[in-house]
Amino acid sequence: MVFLIDLSFEKNYKNSPIVHNYRSAPHATVAIVPGASVYKSKPSIVLKDRLECAYLLYKYRKVDKILLSGDNGSGSYNEVKPMLQYMLDKKVAPEDIFVDHAGFRTLDTIYRAKHVFQVEDAIIVTQRFHQPRAIYLAKKIGIKVYSFESDLRVYKNRRFNRTRELFARTLAWFDSNLFYTTPKYLGKPFPINGNGKSTWKGSVL
Repeated sequence: MVFLIDLSFEKNYKNSPIVHNYRSAPHATVAIVPGASVYKSKPSIVLKDRLECAYLLYKYRKVDKILLSGDNGSGSYNEVKPMLQYMLDKKVAPEDIFVDHAGFRTLDTIYRAKHVFQVEDAIIVTQRFHQPRAIYLAKKIGIKVYSFESDLRVYKNRRFNRTRELFARTLAWFDSNLFYTTPKYLGKPFPINGNGKSTWKGSVL
């Protein structure tokens, strides 16, 4: 069953609008950047590439806003603070940067984008191995979505990522079709057409 689910995710992805270059990207309200590992408060290579691609979409006016979503579940680990710092260093307008502190996994990121940040359309910026799951969840939750593959290099852990993703897709399918899982946290809405600085609490630099 795991492999059947995996095949269905790949088929769904290949039938979705895929963007490989910011120049050919359609316009969308927001670029969603899912979190990834940080080391000593610095983005990992995987996360840095996601951030750079989202920045290019913003710089060339393919998106109006950027939503940074990551794990800030403990005082000793914070993905969103270095993500925010990266965008500020790139001179992105502060009001256009939204921060989601409770993006513990992809389902949380996408669900909260829809229900907390009230996103209707978006470009999800992440690597090829992660895109099918992110796109699948966005469609299930009701976001008009495009995928931007942020593979700016060949990554060392390709085999590990592929194996991990195989089981993560299976869990995503069960969460969406059997368990109807919702995020651990929701909270009050922060509409994506507002001022992103109101979402920065806990990420003050």
